[in-house]
Amino acid sequence: MLNIWIEFLIMAILIILSGTYLSRFGDLIADKTGLGQAVIGVVLIAMATSLPELVTSSTSAYVNAPNIAVGNAFGSNTFNLLILGIIDIMHNNEFPLSFNLNYSHVMTGSWGILLSALVVISIIIANFTNYSIGIMGVGIDSIVLILTYFIAMFLILRFEKKNPLDDNIREEAPFLNISLNKAVLGFTACAVIIIYAGVRLAITADKIATITGIDQTFIGSILVAAATSLPELVTAISAVKIKAYDMAAGNVLGSNIFNMSIIFFADIFYRDGYILASVKMLHLITASIGIIMASIFITGLFYKSKKTFMGMGWDSIAVFIVYLLGFYLLFELGVSL
Repeated sequence: MLNIWIEFLIMAILIILSGTYLSRFGDLIADKTGLGQAVIGVVLIAMATSLPELVTSSTSAYVNAPNIAVGNAFGSNTFNLLILGIIDIMHNNEFPLSFNLNYSHVMTGSWGILLSALVVISIIIANFTNYSIGIMGVGIDSIVLILTYFIAMFLILRFEKKNPLDDNIREEAPFLNISLNKAVLGFTACAVIIIYAGVRLAITADKIATITGIDQTFIGSILVAAATSLPELVTAISAVKIKAYDMAAGNVLGSNIFNMSIIFFADIFYRDGYILASVKMLHLITASIGIIMASIFITGLFYKSKKTFMGMGWDSIAVFIVYLLGFYLLFELGVSL
């Protein structure tokens, strides 16, 4: 049992380190190739930092652990939103983080809520009606999800081109003096490490769930999700240090959109039916927690309150409370199931 936990920890560390450098290399590639800020924050870096979730969920589906696969996607979303609360504490400003962010993040956050809601509806329909249909082994709900994701990306990029953020701040560090070829090589190497570590993390997580008797949903939504989301945390902290608040928020919210598309890829690797028709209703709790947290964040963006408590905005405090209550509820239900 101890060996399994040690392997889980080692793989998590590999994902954290590789994911962190992957996002840096991705930022550098985007900068040197002339890609815009929208591509950097919402697309390229968001996809780079979400690669651990993609690999881990796909592997979990392949080893017949669908609840870990879907739990990882939803759990990563809630942890990512918690990151916004964490950087609110760290950004050293007299006003809350939401006060300093551009309104355009409302669009990205809203698309994340919509994609999560689509998955929720799919799970409810599958569990209550036992109705499922697919094409070439992939559920029709997963196909609708990936198509919606592409529509979201198209509209977000189009919106941000018309409403660019003043986010051209770059961290002055020797790291950014690396050539484009070396950056591509480094990006590839980090991706390979993440793929290996993500595969092993999914396998060990499934073993931990079996040995401890804790439900796969809890393992995927909390332990695996936290491990695979730490690159987003490190990237967001790095952005806050150079006062690139919009880049940090764009990365987090962009990752949440991509995380929902991961379910489509997990469905491709799942060999025992359609993945959303095979998972437990318990995921609705994690999904609802993420939707509530995102709604609180969007409300904070609209309201633009200047009031803080212990250096945090009231919206960030509410996000922390919702996450902790959800963590407790998932643990209690996960142990009893």
